[in-house]
Amino acid sequence: MAKKNPIEFALFAPYNETVDILADFLDWVPKPLTKGQDGWWRGTFELEDGDYLYKFRVKSLSYFAEGQLLEVFDPYALQVTQDEKENSIIRVRNGQRAWTDYQWKHDDVPLPVNQDLIIYELFVSDFDHEGDRKGTFRNVMKKLDYLRDLGINCIELMPVKEFPGDGWGYSLRSLFAVEGTYGTPEELCELIDEAHARGMRVVIDGVYNHAEAESPLTKIDYQYWYYRENPDPPELQWGPKFDFGKYDEKYDVFPARKYVIDSIKFWVEKFHMDGIRFDATRAIGKFDVMKEFTDAAFEMVGGRKPFFTVAEHVAEDPAITGYPEGPMVAAWHFALAAHLRAVLIDKENDGQKPDDFDGLLAKLDPAKNGYHSGNRYVNYITSHDHDRIMHQLADQGHIFDEAAFRRLKLGLTLLMTIPGIPMIWMGQEFGFSSDKSLDPRPLDWGLLKNENNAGLLEHVKAVTWLRKKTDALRNDSFEVLFGDPERRVFAYKRWTEGGNVVVVAVNLRDTDAGEFVIEGKALEDGDWHEFTRNYDVKVESGVLKDTLGKSEVKVFIKK
Repeated sequence: MAKKNPIEFALFAPYNETVDILADFLDWVPKPLTKGQDGWWRGTFELEDGDYLYKFRVKSLSYFAEGQLLEVFDPYALQVTQDEKENSIIRVRNGQRAWTDYQWKHDDVPLPVNQDLIIYELFVSDFDHEGDRKGTFRNVMKKLDYLRDLGINCIELMPVKEFPGDGWGYSLRSLFAVEGTYGTPEELCELIDEAHARGMRVVIDGVYNHAEAESPLTKIDYQYWYYRENPDPPELQWGPKFDFGKYDEKYDVFPARKYVIDSIKFWVEKFHMDGIRFDATRAIGKFDVMKEFTDAAFEMVGGRKPFFTVAEHVAEDPAITGYPEGPMVAAWHFALAAHLRAVLIDKENDGQKPDDFDGLLAKLDPAKNGYHSGNRYVNYITSHDHDRIMHQLADQGHIFDEAAFRRLKLGLTLLMTIPGIPMIWMGQEFGFSSDKSLDPRPLDWGLLKNENNAGLLEHVKAVTWLRKKTDALRNDSFEVLFGDPERRVFAYKRWTEGGNVVVVAVNLRDTDAGEFVIEGKALEDGDWHEFTRNYDVKVESGVLKDTLGKSEVKVFIKK
């Protein structure tokens, strides 16, 4: 007969009158738990090794169900069944509670530092769809070599924690459980481990500003963790809002902060992740709270590897960056993204105008954009929050076919040659087009059979690898060499102290710009190589002359 061992179950519900456990090993007959002086209700049961289902039943203190007996899954469970019962799953291995069965293999592989990252934002469900089935962690894993060959060295996963329905996952029912439709915890571990094996970091999307209405904490004691009335403006209200200012003097705890911090530490420890992108930090608001969250993450990392926290903070405030001075390491450069879209489609976009030439140049320069260092911001053209740029080019700009591909090459080449950490939204590298939708929009990999799509992919590969091997493109150096607002032509220089110099010339219009001349900027005489078309030019007497075609970017590297 298999040996049984004592396994403890616990729920933090400090002011609830009763808490029972229901479980398959108890034939679903409720058994009362005992409340400790720390506010945790506990019970211990003798179990053999195996997997078991359980949930809790509480006498609710929530305003909408006060006094009612409600069943909830464990807010700290790693897995929840994918059915209406939403039972928690516990694993018992070698006589104790176990989290995953995965054995990590590649923790010793060096990973890129923040300034060297090229990020790929990825929605698991739509990345590699199989018929009517959502994409999975295993499907993503199958394409890791594709991403590595593309030059990607960091994957940013949109939410992969338990959420209801088929949307993007930004309304979470748990900050601990893995989204079961994507795969098992072991499969997520394997995906991250295999990314590490290829020298790629993995960042997860953290949603800490609100929860989903049916999450366990809302049913246990709503106002212990959330605001009864959401104080945010309507555009920032997406569900129960965590009350990070709520302090319980009796138990010396900020309940909502503790739940988030416990989750952050858990995911850093159990899933070996390499960063967190914080969703909608304007709805969190408090910089001191966000710094606590970043502190918790770095405490768990312990300096063993590179790590960063990134804020989606709209409207932008560079003060949120620069940890430990600010609460986050970096932030999404929202204003630049909007300006790049405006330039590419030649229409106003999110308040940015295409003909604001000086404004664009200022946003490109760390010394003038408020962040002071490119390490403090992530540059992108579109993310999951926008219609894809190919869609916008057609729908708003009435730009199609080869002209659209020229515009996208222009934007992506800029992205890889300016200061800041570049990010590509999945499918952008081969020109996938769709509107913004919570409904499935799976990538159409068949597009790569088309010449224009395949050509764009090869171009993106070339410029990502150029960035990776060129030191001057990964630091803060930036100087505008000339700007012609009438023609919308400009050039800038990137360099290192060791003499690695790059000059980038840009034509923002989809008409031939003709000749441009750079002089009086102390360019070193001699042979330079133009990267995009693969030819050499000479700089004589400090003068560089060449031409720019439609929507063209040229990259000159001192030989």
